[in-house]
Amino acid sequence: MYCRNCGKEISEKAYVCPNCGVLVNQPPKGQIADDNGSKVGWGFLSYFVPIAGLILFCIWRTERPKTSKVCGICALVSFLVSVAVAILYIVLAFVFAAGVIQHF
Repeated sequence: MYCRNCGKEISEKAYVCPNCGVLVNQPPKGQIADDNGSKVGWGFLSYFVPIAGLILFCIWRTERPKTSKVCGICALVSFLVSVAVAILYIVLAFVFAAGVIQHF
């Protein structure tokens, strides 16, 4: 099956084109909607547990592209903040250690 909007090949089961995000099939009734409330909750989970965000990003890429994107971005931001804090901690530790050694 091909997307009506971008022309890329997509899965027969896809509801949304993973390339351009256009709705290609109507989801069956009773399926969870990709609404803002769920994106915020999954975003918080992905920020505080980045590995969960990465897993959700990989699983929901075709079924829930917007929520998947939020999970991936939050997991990436969390990882980058953690790395920045670790680098800052190491730099400050060396600065304080150098300051203590100079006083002796």
